[in-house]
Amino acid sequence: MKGFLLFVLKHHFTLIFIFLQSVSLFLIINYNHTQRETFINSSNYISGIANSKVNGVFSYFTLVEENQRLIKENSNLRNQFLKNYKLINLPSKEVLDSTYLQNYKYLSGEVIQSSVSKTRNFLTLNIGRIQGVEPGSGVVSADGVVGVVKTVSNNYSVVLPVINPDFKVSCRINRNQYFGSLFWDGSSYKKAILQDIPMHVDVQKGDSLYTTGFSSIFPTGELVGIIEKVEKKPGENFYFIRVDLSVDFKRIRSVYVIDHLLKNELDSLKSTVDG
Repeated sequence: MKGFLLFVLKHHFTLIFIFLQSVSLFLIINYNHTQRETFINSSNYISGIANSKVNGVFSYFTLVEENQRLIKENSNLRNQFLKNYKLINLPSKEVLDSTYLQNYKYLSGEVIQSSVSKTRNFLTLNIGRIQGVEPGSGVVSADGVVGVVKTVSNNYSVVLPVINPDFKVSCRINRNQYFGSLFWDGSSYKKAILQDIPMHVDVQKGDSLYTTGFSSIFPTGELVGIIEKVEKKPGENFYFIRVDLSVDFKRIRSVYVIDHLLKNELDSLKSTVDG
């Protein structure tokens, strides 16, 4: 208390000046229309800036939650794509609500570890067997094909990505529907090679590549990449085609694991023919 009194005595002229200034401002603002409007407008402007800054801070801390919500929403939308359903030919008109049987289901997850500069690259996801992931499942992102699940634990899974020489995927050139096999030659994490496209086919730079759906891993129509270079080599019957991959493996974060719901039935049928 003594310290407070000493402070008041020491600065009483300054305090009296501030008090009188405040009273003067109060009287001017309350009894002059023009000054009052100016004060209100200025207050609203300053308040708006302050609120904007505060909202920006809160928005930053809620980005993770919002991102998770969007990923879940995208996963639900992917599950509604018609290409994920198989048409059932019904001999009877009595069943009206079972025209389509779901063929694929998408599980959302995140990449928690990845490599792009190794001879054999891998990705690790934060979802596993408990969440419904199985070895052999395809993995895609919003940009296109990522790879295939190699191994699974209860809560994690390791993915063999496109940028691994052990990975191959059947692709179709969207413009003319010719298909070939895409593989990674190790030259760049952004590039791959499309092979088995014969010389008589009209192939152009800029043609887009999509999955054929021939295997039980990916459905038809998942983007793989864009043709960057088409080269005719002497003595060869097939083009040398370099592809710009649609997925940037240095930036990949959110992915979707594809659960092929009819895979066991399809594999069982194939084994009767192959066996």
